[in-house]
Amino acid sequence: MSLRLGLVGHGRWGRNLERTLLSFPDVAVTVIAKGESPPPGLDGVLIATQSATHAETALPYIEAGISTFIEKPMATTVFDARRIEAAAHRTGSLVFVGHIFLYHPAFLAALELLPAMGDVRYLYCEGINAQPRADSSVLWDWLPHDLSMALAILKREPESVTAWSLSGGDTPTAAVSKFKFGNIPVVCTTSWESASPRRRTTIACQTATLIFDDKSERRLTLYDRDGSITYPTFSGELPLTLEMKEFLNAAQTGKTDPVHIKTGMAVVRAIAAAEESIRLNGQTIML
Repeated sequence: MSLRLGLVGHGRWGRNLERTLLSFPDVAVTVIAKGESPPPGLDGVLIATQSATHAETALPYIEAGISTFIEKPMATTVFDARRIEAAAHRTGSLVFVGHIFLYHPAFLAALELLPAMGDVRYLYCEGINAQPRADSSVLWDWLPHDLSMALAILKREPESVTAWSLSGGDTPTAAVSKFKFGNIPVVCTTSWESASPRRRTTIACQTATLIFDDKSERRLTLYDRDGSITYPTFSGELPLTLEMKEFLNAAQTGKTDPVHIKTGMAVVRAIAAAEESIRLNGQTIML
């Protein structure tokens, strides 16, 4: 069975999506300009526009019952995220939010290792580069990665956040955010002002510490409490290929998985609360 897909947004990441989709057999992709009427007979659509436009771009497709992939974040306000959630529930449409690190083989390997490492004590996440965006703050660029992985690791949603802008005022270009998942802190450093890019998550546990560093050659490093250092192995499959494979299967079968919307909503709520904390000069916000 062939799949006819629309793609709204043809920037750098949109082109990555298109190239990956066309690597699958029996998949056709039509690039749709923002505001243009979609061609008839679409089996699914992918939204890769600027973050702040995700809701208004995706909603007509969701309302029409078309399987919809939305690049992270699902939206940049809780109001818009709820609109997407309500439309999906009303129409039964598949909504798939693109949190790509949940499909990274190194991260999947990390999840398999964690049960043997004892209780998680804290997470420290770093997402920094020198590629500012005009449509949102640095929080919406980097925190969806940190939070989606934290949700997968800790299997619960954050209860509070305290955040501080390091640069850029209330629309930060560099910030530090501290989320509390029960008694486990998740501290995130995000920046668009670093000439040295970094995408790293440190998972400190009772008996060992595991570092997932997407910019290093080995990706995974395990530091045991006895002082030994090992480098766990993982498959060489590309995260975007794995993510698109799951979306294509869902679009083909029509099977909806509520975890995508649940994760997307949790991420949006947490980042919106971090923004509020920054506006209130670092006041703790309960979620």
